[in-house]
Amino acid sequence: MTDRMVRRGSAVEGGFSYGGAVVAMLIISVVMSLLPFEKGSAARVAASYIGTVLLQLCFLLAAIIPYKGTRARPRYGFTRPTPCAALIAPAVAAISIVAFYGIAMLFGSFLSFIGYEGSGGTDMTSPLGIVMAIVISVILAPVCEESLFRSSHLSSLGVMLGRRKLLFRTLAMTVIGGAVFAFMHCRPEQTVYQFFFGGALVYLTIKTGTVIPAVIAHATNNIIGIILAIPAVSGGVSAAETAALGSAAGIAVTVIASVALCVAGVFVIRVIVRRVGKCDAAPSFTTVDLDGGAGYSDDGGTVAGVVFTVLSLAVCVALWTITLVAGIAS
Repeated sequence: MTDRMVRRGSAVEGGFSYGGAVVAMLIISVVMSLLPFEKGSAARVAASYIGTVLLQLCFLLAAIIPYKGTRARPRYGFTRPTPCAALIAPAVAAISIVAFYGIAMLFGSFLSFIGYEGSGGTDMTSPLGIVMAIVISVILAPVCEESLFRSSHLSSLGVMLGRRKLLFRTLAMTVIGGAVFAFMHCRPEQTVYQFFFGGALVYLTIKTGTVIPAVIAHATNNIIGIILAIPAVSGGVSAAETAALGSAAGIAVTVIASVALCVAGVFVIRVIVRRVGKCDAAPSFTTVDLDGGAGYSDDGGTVAGVVFTVLSLAVCVALWTITLVAGIAS
């Protein structure tokens, strides 16, 4: 291989990244559950922050190590986006919140109806909580999670689905990418929103050909989430939700409006991203001439990549189910 040829990753690198991230999540979760600290104590809170930071760093390492080991690079990397792609990223986040919040709220209300209690949200009542929310949610999570989900794993999905027609490949990558992102978090109350938002980030990455717009959109989304978690704001939002779902007529209107907003949001995001991004869901390829020539092909590892992805997603769905059952039982 000459200096002017760069090997692109096959399906196995991203699948291995996903599997490694799931293993890291399991290990950290087990360690955290064995710590002899009382719930709500300062030591438990500090350990929780440390565990979250370590998990994000594990996500980043899981995204990088397989490609370093095979001397390859993902199809979707941290290449410089066009100015329009960078500018449109915050709009994708804002549209997602407006469009998908309602349907996510309805799912959360259903969970509450069946007795599920979530694990709590961002602590915005203490200086430490605010600082850690900014560090983790606005800095670490966008970079580390996008490296894993939209760079490493999404690149491999392109190879796994490389023989499919373009429309099906794009749709499948968007749906699978959204599901992988949602179930990895193991937060039932957030799953619906994370699925739609994760899918939007997948589509944004595919059409722009770079992960950076997704990082910007992810950070913007989390900044808005932090603002909504401020007690004065969250109290008003909760009151509005209660009022909207306080009667049968209110529930019916909320359902219709939420579904309509969700469908409209998907359409709007698709339109504006297509206008800015000119790339397609092309599969990864064996080599690419840096002068522009490219030969697209599956260079092996598809079966292993699919196996890693299916098994890892199954583990995440199982953990999600356990979390749901535990939340109901409590």
